[in-house]
Amino acid sequence: MFKWSGEFYDFVKWMAIYFIPSLSAFVGVCGLAFDWEYTSVATTIISAFGVFVAGCIKMSVAEYEKAKKDLYEG
Repeated sequence: MFKWSGEFYDFVKWMAIYFIPSLSAFVGVCGLAFDWEYTSVATTIISAFGVFVAGCIKMSVAEYEKAKKDLYEG
């Protein structure tokens, strides 16, 4: 289902670990500083997207581990 190249996997993992949480924090801080009305909504959506990306990574890793196990056992 999720067959990603190593380079793409590394990019998505970097996005999930570093970029998306940093973006959420940046939007939250700037939103408070500029008194933006929908700061909490924006940070909630960005954080939810980060969780979604992390879930996709988990599914990819599970597929990879299953394929590796089947290859070595079968």
